[in-house]
Amino acid sequence: MPALETALASLAAHPGVEHVLVLGRDGLLITHTGGPGLDAETVSAMVPGIAGAASSLGRAAGQGDASTIVIRLDDGVALVSVLSAEVLLAVLLRGDAGFAPLLRELSRRRGELAGLV
Repeated sequence: MPALETALASLAAHPGVEHVLVLGRDGLLITHTGGPGLDAETVSAMVPGIAGAASSLGRAAGQGDASTIVIRLDDGVALVSVLSAEVLLAVLLRGDAGFAPLLRELSRRRGELAGLV
């Protein structure tokens, strides 16, 4: 998966990014880029629930499915991007990081990233 690793390294290079995870809709971790100290498999298992709840909210509000979810945490930010019906991407950032450029890149490259998995 050299192309996928290169693409994930590009996302991880954004200021403040600590971890990038690619996972299946079933919560199984496909790959993780980032430093030590994260239980990537546990985090990966939680992401589909977040994506599902966000899509349920969107549908109930008449706005459709979620494609990107931003979660502000006490000490950071979690971004979840729906790459395809089968694949999700999660990015964990430090709390002081500006993430608008990363959101733009994720939106622009969603199809490309999905094709690499």
